[in-house]
Amino acid sequence: MLEVLKNTCFFKGIPEVEIDNILKSELYLVRDYKKDDVIANQGEKCNSLSVILEGKAVIQTIYENGKVLTLSKFNVSDVFAEALLFSKDREYPATVMAVEDCKVLSFPKNSVLAIMQKNTRFAENLLELLSQKVVILNRKINLIELDSIRRKICKILLDNYKRNDSYVYKIKSKKELAEELGIPRPSLSRELIKMKDMRIIDFNLKEIKIIDLEGLEDELFKN
Repeated sequence: MLEVLKNTCFFKGIPEVEIDNILKSELYLVRDYKKDDVIANQGEKCNSLSVILEGKAVIQTIYENGKVLTLSKFNVSDVFAEALLFSKDREYPATVMAVEDCKVLSFPKNSVLAIMQKNTRFAENLLELLSQKVVILNRKINLIELDSIRRKICKILLDNYKRNDSYVYKIKSKKELAEELGIPRPSLSRELIKMKDMRIIDFNLKEIKIIDLEGLEDELFKN
């Protein structure tokens, strides 16, 4: 467990012996979840800061028409609920679900506050994490608000190009990409084929490659 925790963003730069002392002095809970188990339901009160010790999870909004929007994916050492814990309503805006068998460690609010008071590095790391999440959320909102599937694809490819200086955008599956963009998978596939025929991108099962950068930018900003 220590090996995982020292790789989390809020324990970054904190010696292992200090993390061990925190675990010995503060209250925490470890729970096991099976694949497809709900870790937290939409609307449920958030009372703790959590970290994935084993497995993978996602936070999703599931609409009445069956459409699924994936907001975030969590792997080992990823944390969640850090912003909700200190919000006024403290309600999960979406459902957190295990996508494979998971082990989750949770620090209740009082423990988080105690650690922040005792360890300034932990407090700095948590504040940095909150700031980064705001940036990521704004990026997600901007993506969802785009008015066409093509512009959504253009935006995610161009953002990746700017962040990583790479013409190649790695994907796990079209299904996951469609959920990230908030669109049906068949619609995504049709649009990718159209953009490939226009010779502005190429793609396979694992990646999408920008062929014509200027053409991609023109499509994003086309009226």
